[in-house]
Amino acid sequence: MFQSTESKSRSEHHTQPTNFFDRWTIKAKLLAINAILLVGVICYGMFEQYSLNNMHELELASVENAEAEIDLLTLRRHEKDFIARHDIKYQQRFNQTFSQLTERLRQLEQRIKEHNLGLDGRINVITATLEQYGVKFGQLVNQIEIIDSKTTGQSLVNKLTDSRKLLRDEVISLNNLEAKLKLSELMEKDFQYLAYPSERTELELAESLQSFYQQFAYLPMLQSSFNNYQTDLVNLFKANTQLGLSPSLGIRGALRSTVHTTEKEILSLQGEIESSILLAADQVKMQLHVFGGVLALILSGLLMLIGRNIIGRIQMINTMMHDIAKGNGDLTVRMNATGKDELAQLAGSFDTFTSKLHSLIKDVAQAKDVLDESSSLSALSANKSMGNAEQQKIESESVATAVNQLVHTSHEITSNIEHAAASASNMKDSSQLARDITHRASSSMQTLSVDIANSQSLIEQLEEQSHQINSVVSTIQGIAEQTNLLALNAAIEAARAGEHGRGFAVVADEVRDLSMKTDNSTRQIESTISNLSSQIQTTVSIMAASQQQAESTMQNTLQVVDAIDEVNQQIEDLFGMNAQIATASEEQSMVSNEIDRNITQIASLASDTYQEVQESVRYSEQVSEVNSKLDSLVAQFRY
Repeated sequence: MFQSTESKSRSEHHTQPTNFFDRWTIKAKLLAINAILLVGVICYGMFEQYSLNNMHELELASVENAEAEIDLLTLRRHEKDFIARHDIKYQQRFNQTFSQLTERLRQLEQRIKEHNLGLDGRINVITATLEQYGVKFGQLVNQIEIIDSKTTGQSLVNKLTDSRKLLRDEVISLNNLEAKLKLSELMEKDFQYLAYPSERTELELAESLQSFYQQFAYLPMLQSSFNNYQTDLVNLFKANTQLGLSPSLGIRGALRSTVHTTEKEILSLQGEIESSILLAADQVKMQLHVFGGVLALILSGLLMLIGRNIIGRIQMINTMMHDIAKGNGDLTVRMNATGKDELAQLAGSFDTFTSKLHSLIKDVAQAKDVLDESSSLSALSANKSMGNAEQQKIESESVATAVNQLVHTSHEITSNIEHAAASASNMKDSSQLARDITHRASSSMQTLSVDIANSQSLIEQLEEQSHQINSVVSTIQGIAEQTNLLALNAAIEAARAGEHGRGFAVVADEVRDLSMKTDNSTRQIESTISNLSSQIQTTVSIMAASQQQAESTMQNTLQVVDAIDEVNQQIEDLFGMNAQIATASEEQSMVSNEIDRNITQIASLASDTYQEVQESVRYSEQVSEVNSKLDSLVAQFRY
């Protein structure tokens, strides 16, 4: 938080309690908010993923229970197929499906225990009824094997078939038509019973058997076979009765009751699992909402707390700055911020600025006092100087009038002397002009001689370089000849290669043509360079002759210059004597002019001084006004 010092005479500090967040920078606070938000989002995501995994596991439990119901229906189908066809493969399929269903129920039980659904007892009931169903099916299989086995010949149906065949053979051997008809009627009921064993078909078969017995059992030949057939048929009746003549009787009835119980339990379990899933889904939604709400409240609280801390500190700094800016201008006030955040740094920087401004205002106040005193003294001095300058101006004007008369007389004397010196000066100028023209001619001839010598040197270098080029051209010509020989050898090798060397022969011809063209070109270059070398030698000879003529002309010019110098010297002596006279008169005139100019300058300076002193007085008045304004500005601050 912030502290304030009121003035030099008041050193009381108003300190507020230090907040925990004051030790944090704003950047750290923002990073902390981001970190908390990130951690909250991660926790929410992890909790949501955990809840979704639980939901998925419950859905898997529901799916496994539904598949268990499908497996149970598959068992019922295998059961019916075995009852209808008496084929052992359906028993094997039943056993496989039964094992699969048992394993599925075990996994389902494990999932239910993991999620504490409280359905362990239901799984145990289903498992127990399923085991009873398996036992009953085993009994059903054994009973069917006793009645009609497909693997052995010792079943009741097989025994009945044998006794039926024996009885039929004996009846046929009697040659009794009525017995045959009665036997046919008995056999029809027999086959009908075997095809559809039921209480009705059993009763009809028993009545037919009783009718046949009453009519023909007295015959000695039929008693043994009839008794065997009757015994086997009674045994079959008992076995089918034990098996169950309808789905609700015997072993079939017990099996049906067991499987219905299992089916009912599985359907009930499915409903409870789905109810548990819905309940769990509602719980998950509620937990997610609660968790999200708590997380949002925590984050909102932290954001509000940190935001209030930052805003409070900003408002406090703003209030203090406003008091300093709009208040009584007390520069002794200090924020004395506590904490390590950016606002504390800002307050510290403001305190430093205020301290510097305090020192500056004190210095300005001291300078204002000195300026006030200096302004008063400057105004007195300026007024005194203005009076002196005005008196100096009057006296300077009187002296300037007398000096102007003396200068006029001196100018007349100087004019006569100048006319006499003008003639001598003209003669001197003409002689000097002739001398300068001769000098320029001599200089030009000398420059021409140097240029000719330089040109000769350059031409000799050019001749030497042409010889070097000729050597390079000879080298190129030798290379061209070697290339021609190589191309010729390549053509010979290509001719030896026959069809395979045709392309190489074409290349060799091109290389030979190129070498011949190169040789012709180098010969042309060599001829051109030879002509150029000859012309260069001729030019060198001409330049040498020109240089000799230029040197001879330059010597004659130098002699003329010496003669003109002698004439010019004599004129210079004459001009010197006239110049001495003119100089004396000119010096007198110059002194007079200098005196006149100085007096005039003094008068002008006196006038300027008077004006400057007036301006100085006016500036002193302006300084006094500025000093008054500065005094009012400094008075706004307490220092």
